[in-house]
Amino acid sequence: MTEFDDFIGTMEKVYSEKSKYTRQIKGVDVDIYDILVAFNVTNPATAHAIKKLLLPGERGHKDLVTDLEEAKASIERAIELECKHV
Repeated sequence: MTEFDDFIGTMEKVYSEKSKYTRQIKGVDVDIYDILVAFNVTNPATAHAIKKLLLPGERGHKDLVTDLEEAKASIERAIELECKHV
């Protein structure tokens, strides 16, 4: 089990109740973390960017532009992390 798996497990517990991150897809409740696991997203910075891009400005404490700017910064960090593993 990787550190990322531990992170996902923790987040699944936190968001196991229906929240703003939960959506029904084909009759099944899923959240952002289910999507990350389904698509095997393992880079935490990529995961962070995806989360911000799926709900920009709707999470209650930051506006759309701020979330998009932070997603961009997360993508840049994801690239740095990927380059370290090449």
